[in-house]
Amino acid sequence: MKGLKLPAFSLPKLSLPGLRRVAVSADGSVAVELGGAAPRPALNIPGMDQWAPQVLLRWRQVRRQFDARLLNERRLIIAALIALIAYLCDLTLITPAFEALKAARQREQNATMARDAMQTELNRKRVELANRLMAAQKEQAELRKRLADGEQELARQQSMMAPARDMQNLLEGLLAQHGQLRLKAMRTLPPVEVQFNGAKGTSAPAGAAPVLYSHGLEITVSGPYLDLVAWLRSIEQLPRRLLWSGMTLSVTDGAPPALMLQVQTYSPDRDPLEIAP
Repeated sequence: MKGLKLPAFSLPKLSLPGLRRVAVSADGSVAVELGGAAPRPALNIPGMDQWAPQVLLRWRQVRRQFDARLLNERRLIIAALIALIAYLCDLTLITPAFEALKAARQREQNATMARDAMQTELNRKRVELANRLMAAQKEQAELRKRLADGEQELARQQSMMAPARDMQNLLEGLLAQHGQLRLKAMRTLPPVEVQFNGAKGTSAPAGAAPVLYSHGLEITVSGPYLDLVAWLRSIEQLPRRLLWSGMTLSVTDGAPPALMLQVQTYSPDRDPLEIAP
């Protein structure tokens, strides 16, 4: 079978003593050009003049062996060399690059998942904060409404009660309507702060200023029993009420009954009552 013809090629220029150019033709003949008018710059490779001829000889042997093979064998050898080169390229270039790309995509996917998780958590926090804010605003509105209602009710109850500074005049006026009753003693009680309970039975905040004070007056009158009862009923029927906090009836032989009555009212005034002489 006719051998595979390869085109003639030139070996790299080598710096050998007296060797200028070596060429190998397609039929295996070697042409050596010696000397020359203008020698090229030599490659300073140690020992090159020793192994260069051996390389040329080994190349001619391999080529002759290759040309001696059948055409299909040469094709298989060429295909195997191409496959080997492709495998080496894949092993050293393509596969590492693909693995690096795969790792980069995995890192990108992990970063995206982490970002989405953070965004979800942020949205949840925002919704939770908005719900808390709405609940706080609703509770604040309810507290304001309860406070307004309480102030209205307090004002209404206070308008129905006798002013603290009018208690003495009211009691003395009622006492004058019952001529048989005599005033034995009258004294004021110190004002007492009124403590209000907060929501759900909790006490008011510490340090909060009281809004009301309880003012009391203790009066002792004596006279016939029926007149004492009538005087108490007249106190109960006053347009503006007085609250009772205590009552004591004492009877002594040979003396009319004596009634000690403690009445009180509420007022925002902190100053204690004064009894006119």
